[in-house]
Amino acid sequence: MQLLLRSYRQRRALRKLEETEQAIRQILREEEVEIKEPVDYAEKVLDVKPYPYQAKLLEDDSKRIVACMGRQTGKTTSIAMKAIHFADTHPNVTVLITAPSLRQSMIMFDRIATFVYSSARLRNKIVRVTRTLIHFENSSRIIALPCSEHLLRGYTANMVICDEASWIPEEVITQVLFPMLTTTQGYAIFLSTPWDKNHFFYRAFINPQYSVHKVKSEQCPLVTKEFLEEMKQNMTREAYLMEYEAEFVEALNSYFQQDLIRKCVELAQKLGLELQTSLEQDFPQGEYCAGVDFGKLQDYSAIAVVKVEEDTVLLTHLHQFPLNTSYSEVIGHLIKANQKLCFEKVLVDQTGVGEPILEEIRNQGIDCVEGVKFTIETKEELLSGLKIVMEQGRLALPYNRALCTQINEQQYSYSKSGHLQFSHPPNSHDDMLWALALACYATRTEPPPKLWVVPRTASVGKLKLQQLRRKLLKHQVRGTTR
Repeated sequence: MQLLLRSYRQRRALRKLEETEQAIRQILREEEVEIKEPVDYAEKVLDVKPYPYQAKLLEDDSKRIVACMGRQTGKTTSIAMKAIHFADTHPNVTVLITAPSLRQSMIMFDRIATFVYSSARLRNKIVRVTRTLIHFENSSRIIALPCSEHLLRGYTANMVICDEASWIPEEVITQVLFPMLTTTQGYAIFLSTPWDKNHFFYRAFINPQYSVHKVKSEQCPLVTKEFLEEMKQNMTREAYLMEYEAEFVEALNSYFQQDLIRKCVELAQKLGLELQTSLEQDFPQGEYCAGVDFGKLQDYSAIAVVKVEEDTVLLTHLHQFPLNTSYSEVIGHLIKANQKLCFEKVLVDQTGVGEPILEEIRNQGIDCVEGVKFTIETKEELLSGLKIVMEQGRLALPYNRALCTQINEQQYSYSKSGHLQFSHPPNSHDDMLWALALACYATRTEPPPKLWVVPRTASVGKLKLQQLRRKLLKHQVRGTTR
């Protein structure tokens, strides 16, 4: 009897709570003043006073918008406000956000969620919320998804927002995202910092039929001249122009071209590959190799872990340590990774650290470790091998802007002996690149040698020798990469 009475009281209290919440919502709705203008909406509902270039973007009602904006100009905030205003003031619409990775999509979605929960007016309009969805009582919803054809297909949208659009595959934009807008005559917004010109984002940027917003970092009142001057000193000219001037540029002597890097990122997107940022995460079973580039005072230490799947090399884990990190801490990270993944092979930059580091790694149970001393010849072999894997479409790189920049900044020239010489510009780093190159090189396997018996006879004619040379060349023993 007491249990029934308690259950009745609980149901009665819950019903009263729901009635109270409904009454509060009704009061707020009656007091609510309809705000249609997007700038007024940003100020009165979201409590943000937009900068002039943000206001221009908010008021732009074009169906196709390109926002090419420098760092720290608030492009994520601007588009987040535009998405919320559209969903709140238009019933029964779908706003879909996508980006090169789920993590990147969630940056935009988290900004939207922060705005919504910070406003009592919006917070009380939520009827359902998940980690990637906000559903309002007017039946409008905002959804965040990674750039995956499998996950994106099937949606109909009224507004599609592509964050870091330079890294979204063209076929996804043209064959998956645009068809979402076919029946709704909806909006497509592409925002990004620049990358290469051989992509939809650049062609949209120069398309007169698109509404283009180009914003340099200096236009943001919060970005000081002193900061920009510091960045000029700490970055390459090309990187600064892309990141802070919103310019499409690339160094002529870049060994890895931007479109080649982007294709590796697109392969990772097709495979649904995301970087595992922590060793505590779950890694699938498979064959793993690692590369370690040691640094300490001026250069960073970095570890790259790749997984071999048939003929494809997948970058699964990448970690760059802060400056002044001890070698023992780097070794500890490598030991932890090996305990979890059981490496097939580990290659370590032995140039500065010498044999004691290798001995310590072996003493900790990693017998498959080998040292590589960086010389002109070994550097050429490492980066040439990496480039071949990339050109063959067999390297999958989850989107990581810092890694992509390091790869693109690697410059080359020729020595007097004809060897390739590599360097990175002043005020830049290439530690993650070398860790990746070492890890990819560790996946190489040497084929068994073939023995050819040449008869010692004076009757071997010129034609016979030519045939033998062709046969030898055809079966020449070389290192191959899986």
